[in-house]
Amino acid sequence: MTPVELVSTVVVLLVGGVSKGVIGFGLPAIVVPALSLIVGPLEAVVIVSIPAMLTNLANVRIGIAEWRTVFRIWPYLLTGILTVPFGVLFLQSGSPDAVRFIIGLALYGYLALQHHLPQIGELRPAVRSGIGAGMGVFAGFLGGMASLPGPVNIVYFSMFHFSKDAFVFLINVFNSVNSFGLVGTMAYRGIFTPPALARAVGALIPISLGFWVGLWLRNKLSQALFYRLVNFGLFAIATLLIFRSLWKLLM
Repeated sequence: MTPVELVSTVVVLLVGGVSKGVIGFGLPAIVVPALSLIVGPLEAVVIVSIPAMLTNLANVRIGIAEWRTVFRIWPYLLTGILTVPFGVLFLQSGSPDAVRFIIGLALYGYLALQHHLPQIGELRPAVRSGIGAGMGVFAGFLGGMASLPGPVNIVYFSMFHFSKDAFVFLINVFNSVNSFGLVGTMAYRGIFTPPALARAVGALIPISLGFWVGLWLRNKLSQALFYRLVNFGLFAIATLLIFRSLWKLLM
């Protein structure tokens, strides 16, 4: 790794950590594409998987007072857990770029229509469970494919209009379970290598620093400003997914 690549990597890791601290997501979305240019997509996912798992757990511990809200999303959690291995298999044997492009377009559509959609809490329990289970499938698959369940999480939890603390807690409950599945599947299939593990440990330093700065900023945000930042993060992820997939598909 050249000095320029090293400095760029540290900056990206810091920014990813800040995003994770402020709005509860964005670490893999920011870091994985940048690291992929240096070490390749599979190793980038491996490097980010451990710091992402630890920051997920930190956010869960911080927001543990919101634990009762988990019962409102159990179908989403269940299907999300079960589909992670399929995403990992797709990462190893297929090209995820077409999936990223479709997800990016779907996120644009959600942002354009979100104010016209019914609040999910107003729907019948059976309908809520069906929507949750279906979206959990996509979230688990995307998490295994690119350590990136965040876009689906953001859309699903935003539909409930939770408080910012509950929103971050639930995002990270799902991400924690998802990351355990991702790391376990990778370990079982022998994807982890000593160099990748060493880089993951090194990545923890700038990510942790950015994360704690982000937590301090989150405490200063109002509910309205928090959700504006969530929508901005969702727009940024959608744009990143589309441009990245088009670049790969057209090259």
